[in-house]
Amino acid sequence: MFIFFDIGDTLVDEADFARFRHASLFRFFRQRGCTISEEQFRADLSNLSMQARMSLFDQLRWLAARNGGDTLLAMAVFRDYILHVAPEAPRRFRPFPDALQTLATLRASGHRLGIIANQPTWIRDRLRDWGLLDAFEAEAVVISDEVAIAKPHPEIFQFALRQAGVSPAEAVVVGNDYVFDIEPAKRLGLGTLWIEREDPYAPGALPVRAPLAADARVSELAGVPAALAALPETTRLATGNGESNGRSPATVGPGSESEPRVGRRAARRPTRSAWRAPRGGGEQA
Repeated sequence: MFIFFDIGDTLVDEADFARFRHASLFRFFRQRGCTISEEQFRADLSNLSMQARMSLFDQLRWLAARNGGDTLLAMAVFRDYILHVAPEAPRRFRPFPDALQTLATLRASGHRLGIIANQPTWIRDRLRDWGLLDAFEAEAVVISDEVAIAKPHPEIFQFALRQAGVSPAEAVVVGNDYVFDIEPAKRLGLGTLWIEREDPYAPGALPVRAPLAADARVSELAGVPAALAALPETTRLATGNGESNGRSPATVGPGSESEPRVGRRAARRPTRSAWRAPRGGGEQA
């Protein structure tokens, strides 16, 4: 089986950068005379990011208008973000503690590994620094900023399948973003394993009421090998259209009984380069 991993908040923890990003954007608005409360600002940013799936600049423009500003205010805040916040991403991203061992376990079990991620080009060097890059087949490491197409567009999944030389039925996507990872993969006929983590870019996101596109669900990377081993006996769908076969997604690991939530990275997302514009407008997954 070929396993494609997402990166952001799947293999790599972006929570520290997300907190820094939110605090910095709030400060930039306040420095320019906006009187919005921090609580309201965070709620608005999360809703625009995850529910409306807006690009970062469109989010800033909406926030500016809500607070009596205009596009010029949004441009000024965006410039501050690019100059003073985005460059912090490479330092503030860090792999989850169970990432390396999970990948090693999967390779030892005979699985081939690849990546499908909305990320900037520098993420490749960070993966190498963390000792993760060598776990993946070089031709199957597909980064959005290297191929000009981002999730959830089907072409990036199709490109990754071609690079790996496998069919959708021979592959599984592992990711934390239900909308950008799980649903598009299932529509193309790939297996899907959803890592349910709260999105640090949109804390408190509304739950996914019927996650039918997820063949299995886990709460942490360490649960991935067991969940993958169970897929043929559980709910892996072969329809390729995201419809349910009448059974519920398998759940594995602590917290798996909790209500599922939408995964990270907003408007997690088209073309998100974490240093450029968040999950959407340049931020990555």
